[in-house]
Amino acid sequence: MAVAIVMAAVVFVLALWRAGTGDADSGAVTRFFLILAALMGLTALFGCVYWRPWRGEPAVRYVPNGTAGVTEVRSRRSVFGLLVAMVGCGAALAVGAAVEVFVFSSGFPWVSPVLALLGVPCVAFVVEVLLGRIRCGSLLLGPDGIRQRGWTLESYLPWVSVAGVRADHHGYPETWVLGAPTAAWARRRTSRLFRLDRIPDAPMIEVDSRRFDIDPVLLHRVLEFYARFPELRRELGSPRATERILQRDLADPR
Repeated sequence: MAVAIVMAAVVFVLALWRAGTGDADSGAVTRFFLILAALMGLTALFGCVYWRPWRGEPAVRYVPNGTAGVTEVRSRRSVFGLLVAMVGCGAALAVGAAVEVFVFSSGFPWVSPVLALLGVPCVAFVVEVLLGRIRCGSLLLGPDGIRQRGWTLESYLPWVSVAGVRADHHGYPETWVLGAPTAAWARRRTSRLFRLDRIPDAPMIEVDSRRFDIDPVLLHRVLEFYARFPELRRELGSPRATERILQRDLADPR
């Protein structure tokens, strides 16, 4: 990943330099390299932010929800925003190049529709974001269970079906909330075109720490705490749970 980030940064610098050295009459070339520089810069920045663990104040809040509220662990808006901006630049690069080639070429330029087709997935992604089918998401902890809203996935696991909480590592820290084999596990994809989240084969909720504004260790301790002490889950319907998490008051209460 570090190599990919460095390569994206190098292309960013080269594209920016090429855009600055273009002739006054080569506006199309200058625009192309400026968009390419933006795309590569966003790609490098996305890699740095996405793979860097969150160390700031945890983004946890109480959200009223009728008679029973929930404790929300918010996703990293910076990560999602960079992802959308990166894909948007990809769409502008492909579609813009297709239009430039079509307008300024004599005859029918076959490369133009090819470039346009390359931009279709990027345009579709942006449309899915605007329609709300791809969202930043969050993790909602309620007295009844855990609701996960990923980028392209919704999942729910009731506390009574939780069999345990396990820490895992795949080059980045992750927490698995494991469900019993007969768990009342609900899940659905929110986007038919893109699968940015994996649906596990067994009942569980996979919590990718890279996507949340909270320290990975603290997030694991929070999930483990409420899985171990069912009598305290009613706090998740009140501001008390948010206070406990912010104060890191997760010691054994017994």
